[in-house]
Amino acid sequence: MKNIKHAFRALILLIKEYPLYILAEALSATMLVVQTLIPIKVSELIVLTVTNDLSFDAMVVEVLIYMGILCIATVINRVLQFYFEYISMNFVVKFSTRLFKKLDSIDYSFHESNKFLDNYTRALETGSRRIYNTAIAQVNLIKTLIQSASVFVILFQVHYLAVGYAIGIGIIYALIFFRISRHNFKISTIQRPFMRKRWYISRMYFVKDAIPDMKTTGIDGVLRDEHTNISNKIIENHDKYRVMPSVLSVIGEILMASIYPVVLGVVAYATLEDLPIATLTSLTVAASTLSGLIFTVASSITQIQNEAVECKIPFDVLDMESSIEGKGGIEVEEQFEKLEINNLSFTYEGSNKPALYDVSLHVKRGEKIAIVGENGAGKTTLVKLLLRLYDPSNGEIKIDNNSYFDTDTKSLRKHVGAVFQNNEVYSVSVAENILLRRVETKEDEELVVEALKFADIYDYVEKLPEGIHTVVTREFHRRGTIFSGGQVQKIAVARGYAQNYQLLILDEPSSALDPIAEAKMYHRMLELGRNRSLIFISHRLSATANVDRIYLFSDGTVKEAGTHDELMKLNGIYKEMFTSQAEKYLGGNDD
Repeated sequence: MKNIKHAFRALILLIKEYPLYILAEALSATMLVVQTLIPIKVSELIVLTVTNDLSFDAMVVEVLIYMGILCIATVINRVLQFYFEYISMNFVVKFSTRLFKKLDSIDYSFHESNKFLDNYTRALETGSRRIYNTAIAQVNLIKTLIQSASVFVILFQVHYLAVGYAIGIGIIYALIFFRISRHNFKISTIQRPFMRKRWYISRMYFVKDAIPDMKTTGIDGVLRDEHTNISNKIIENHDKYRVMPSVLSVIGEILMASIYPVVLGVVAYATLEDLPIATLTSLTVAASTLSGLIFTVASSITQIQNEAVECKIPFDVLDMESSIEGKGGIEVEEQFEKLEINNLSFTYEGSNKPALYDVSLHVKRGEKIAIVGENGAGKTTLVKLLLRLYDPSNGEIKIDNNSYFDTDTKSLRKHVGAVFQNNEVYSVSVAENILLRRVETKEDEELVVEALKFADIYDYVEKLPEGIHTVVTREFHRRGTIFSGGQVQKIAVARGYAQNYQLLILDEPSSALDPIAEAKMYHRMLELGRNRSLIFISHRLSATANVDRIYLFSDGTVKEAGTHDELMKLNGIYKEMFTSQAEKYLGGNDD
């Protein structure tokens, strides 16, 4: 029943998107009936002429009329095929876009699930085509049944067993392939994790960032061995599960091949002595046509089953319910006044130890805050909670007295944004990498230039072949540019500036910068203005002296809080970290 539901859902989607499609298919079905009946009638006319029951001239006139009608029907069907091809390409593109847009309502945590990744990649690769094929197979089935009805009537009048046998074999054939399609779906599900991992390994051989290690270390051999092991597992599963469907396929094909001789034998037995040779000839053509039509009907039913089973994957993805994304809620004010974190705790799924425990802090509009601590102290987890990629296990986050739970995530992320340590650059223009959208106006270009200057990378970009419109990476464009790790971090800072966030979080944004560039970056960020808040998150303390307040994290909780001078006077963890790092830069001069 579920497969039937998926099949109907696919058909309804297609009809809603293209209402005229049904009318086009109705016309196509009419033309197919014409194309089916005319060869039967023409063969009868020719035999009548041979037996002198019809004059040659009369036969030629009638045949020419029928052939003219056949030509018109063929041309109409060919024109309709162009329309159907147009629908096919556009439907697949539109539905694929829906699957991409689904990302807007998929929780960040889903991407940590192997099952979700298997289903989502499977849906993106084949889901749109599967849904379209399911809808088309149902229409083709209806058309073929209409086309077959006239032949069924002709042969049923001769002997009901001829039609009964053909229909019976068609049903058996469909049932056999129902079993095969369920089996194939099971195989695809088993193979999916291995296919995804094999694609990941293949991707490493053309991703630029992986190539240096591939060429200079032994990781290449590790990946090759892993690829071989995975491929062997795929082959092993294929061999293990392919015997049964292969045997069933052979049985089905043998049964289907028996339709024509059996139906023809029944027709011959029932009519040989009573009907004229012309009628027998036309019935022979009808028997041959029936054999092909039954095969088409059974194949259409089988295709519906095959495709509808696979439709489950993209439909399941589309039907996924999220607890965070796409829920709506309160819009964040254009100029919010404060953000509060109260007794916040968070534990990752599958972990027994909280990543954050009983954390409380606050940020007012215009304040510059530093959150410091060693790696693994929970700083990046806090960033993800502030962006509402996760919800806390306990405690709450408030923005202007409104709980994050009640806030619209899209609105929130227009005002609260982050620059991460590891940033992705995309194979689009530099300007689009800064704005993270299309560049549409002159003002957009001016904003890009302003952001690049702020991040201290404009002089480099200005000298590129096409300036801010130069494509990033050379994967698809030979005149593209390649940024260094430090330049990528500057691009990320430019993004943060261009987005005009009211609260900008910088999560280890200077890890790839040299000390001088790092100092310049922090100095620029501190100059953003009193109406924008900043949170610096780092285990390096080079910029903490000038912020309004510092929170020191250790083991997922706040150990110390205050200004730089206050924390230095505590003689605690902060002072120890600051002094240790200062010695590396100043050669032991604590002052």
